[in-house]
Amino acid sequence: MKSIRAKTADAEALADIAETLKRVPKARLGVVRELLHALARPPTMNGEQKTRTHKRPSLLDTPFCGMWKDREDITDERTYARQLRRMLETGGDRGKNLR
Repeated sequence: MKSIRAKTADAEALADIAETLKRVPKARLGVVRELLHALARPPTMNGEQKTRTHKRPSLLDTPFCGMWKDREDITDERTYARQLRRMLETGGDRGKNLR
């Protein structure tokens, strides 16, 4: 149960907000309304609002999945991917590309 002091502070804060809103130009009231609606939503577990409601597509459904399957020069996909990553992280064969 809230104390009388807390209720008074809440009432004063609301009165201050109402007085401030009276000074907001009518052209900006839509922005204020959107902000208030955003603030009124309950927070999620990590403190941020979840903005996306649709499910993220699976990586398996992308055109990149299986892009190396017909390559005869790649026998072990994991080793090949690891080598590509290592080349990108260390600068790889940049010297070969210089003229």
